[in-house]
Amino acid sequence: MNHLILHVITTIDLGGAEKQLLTLAACQKEAGFDVEVIFLKDKPTLLPDFLDLGIKVDLDFSQLGFLKQCLKLNRRDFQEKSVVHAHLPRAELLCALALKSKSFIVTRHNSEAFFPKGPARLSKLLSRFVLSRAFASISISKAVANYLKTSGEMSDAQANHVIYYGIKNTSVSPRSNVRVVSGPIQIGTVSRLVHQKNLPLLLGAIKELKSQKTPEFNLSIVGSGPLKTELQSLSADLGIEKLVIWIGQLEDVVPFYRSLDVFVLTSDYEGFGLVLLEAMSQGLPVIARRISAIQEVMGEEHPGLLESNSPHELAEKIRELVTNDEVLKLYLRYQNLQLQKFPISKVRLAHERLYLKALEIAER
Repeated sequence: MNHLILHVITTIDLGGAEKQLLTLAACQKEAGFDVEVIFLKDKPTLLPDFLDLGIKVDLDFSQLGFLKQCLKLNRRDFQEKSVVHAHLPRAELLCALALKSKSFIVTRHNSEAFFPKGPARLSKLLSRFVLSRAFASISISKAVANYLKTSGEMSDAQANHVIYYGIKNTSVSPRSNVRVVSGPIQIGTVSRLVHQKNLPLLLGAIKELKSQKTPEFNLSIVGSGPLKTELQSLSADLGIEKLVIWIGQLEDVVPFYRSLDVFVLTSDYEGFGLVLLEAMSQGLPVIARRISAIQEVMGEEHPGLLESNSPHELAEKIRELVTNDEVLKLYLRYQNLQLQKFPISKVRLAHERLYLKALEIAER
């Protein structure tokens, strides 16, 4: 195919939206599309990955202020049968201001305000302005779509398409270290160090687990963010500082997943939670809260869904998992089936159908 798919995204750092774009763009490239990425700011951590896949990345926009970015995009000559796909608020707003109405598609990746640090009214106005100019909007989960409607960030009349994230390989990678063990048991999470992720809940659970000598537990946290010092102080106050390892960001998280016995996500909300698929694909039992999009990703009947915000209940769920071989097998069987719902090829086809509709209307 000669269609060009131009993805415009705010950053190509190590976030879930950015990593999913890399996977989607690679799949689109393999399917015969011309694929290009424009990113607007910050460290281009994923740049080598895009380039290795033969995906062109425009580096010029990241050197410009927002107004100059608007002018540059507005003056760009687009080839015939081009689709512009915007991701994350800054990129969405750029396309809304620089491009003709109904000439681009947006994906909403988060269950949060378009302008989270600004007045709610302004955030709603900006969000609705962008969506009114887009040809179509995509939400990455029903939870995101519901948030947009109930918060007023999307009008009731706005058409919206739910297209989940996907992964390249839905076959679980074989593991030799998932077992019932006596300790030390390696618990881990991949999380930005921000309030949304509710890491105090996980730290509180580690304190509960420490109160009983067997089995022994360690916690490793991959991620960075503004709350690092505060969370480290909390771990010291809880008396668990020697049990917690703060790893920081990792470009390749697979070896980290492979080192764990249990993966835990304690977020208060998630737009999707790509780390859940990543962990499950590595044959790792997952525990997370039954809220937001998490239950969509893990499945309503997943035995690892936590019903409360209680450190004690989280600790008990972890303890049951690692001391009962039948419970462990139940987790893994369920996850193996759940993964089959999220192949990236399915995601690509859903996007392609929407792209073709946009091109058909543009040619009229």
